[in-house]
Amino acid sequence: MTPQMKRVQIARTTLLLDQPFFGVLALQLALIEDTTCETAWTDGRSMGFSPAFVDSLTPDELVAVIAHEVMHCACGHPWRRDSREMQRWNIAADYAINDLLNGAQFKLPKSALLDPQYAGKWAEWIYDRIPPQPQGGNGAGNDPSRMGEVRDAPAEGDAPTESDWQQATQQSLNAAKAQGKLPSNLARQLIDAVKPRVDWRSLLRRFVQEVVKADYSWSRPNVRYIPSGLYLPSLHSIACGRIAVGIDTSGSIDSVLLAQFVAEVQAIASELQPSSVDVIYCDAAINRVDTFARGELIEAHPCGGGGTNFCPVFDHLESDPPVVLVYLTDMCGLFPTEAPEYPVIWCSNGGTDAPFGEVVPCA
Repeated sequence: MTPQMKRVQIARTTLLLDQPFFGVLALQLALIEDTTCETAWTDGRSMGFSPAFVDSLTPDELVAVIAHEVMHCACGHPWRRDSREMQRWNIAADYAINDLLNGAQFKLPKSALLDPQYAGKWAEWIYDRIPPQPQGGNGAGNDPSRMGEVRDAPAEGDAPTESDWQQATQQSLNAAKAQGKLPSNLARQLIDAVKPRVDWRSLLRRFVQEVVKADYSWSRPNVRYIPSGLYLPSLHSIACGRIAVGIDTSGSIDSVLLAQFVAEVQAIASELQPSSVDVIYCDAAINRVDTFARGELIEAHPCGGGGTNFCPVFDHLESDPPVVLVYLTDMCGLFPTEAPEYPVIWCSNGGTDAPFGEVVPCA
């Protein structure tokens, strides 16, 4: 056994005794001494480390690096990259977990990526808001300013799955709480950080489809599956009425989320073919209303910037109710005292509580 491997094993034992949530999960990863990487890495099955990198760390920093790689697995990062750029995904994933580790009193190396604006956010959200990274290399491990990298999970059938890690993570949370070695505030943060993620756009589309009268039509094949040689029906309704879209322009919605939201509303409209789509921009009052006819391209024209009051939008729609209202907001505002007769879907980049309607978290 090399001195570096011994140091890693000692650090893992320290983690098991002092922070059992992280330590128990660290035992799930096989240790590999890897001279081809510059820092450390995990793919959900193993944890590799550079001997030189281990030598550069203090004992406390080495413990933090192990916890860092464990959190990548607990958050499902090896399984969630999809087609995203590797190095950019690594940076986003690091930002997503390092603030939590820092708050848990781990001694992070000076190279750790920390930014308070990403605290509590998940990797996909952060990825959309950081610039593309220069191409080259095999990911974050080639960047010496970082703690390590998360690699894609191996495709072999015997490799741990994201579901396996979710189960192990929940068991570790329960065990650590039972031992009294998991502060309540950290437990809440961990539960939020490791909960399974569902793409908000898919969830929003499903909710809208459920409340709008629509059916599957063979006369309009689903173009998504045609390249695969599958002729499947698309969701379509020639009787879908008007859809209303509320957009909170109080300043809490950034340009990235607004663009994604409008694009998803356009996709929903293309599938459901509503008679029209009303887009209502409102802060403390309605600032603008745009109406788009069936088949017309929906464009964003945000204006406003004051406080948040949801009531003006509901008052505006009272005399001519839509089939559904989709409202993009941070949920920090004045709600109506009574729910309307039409369904409401809150697409929230903040809170998850609403006095009525369905809430789709998108932050």
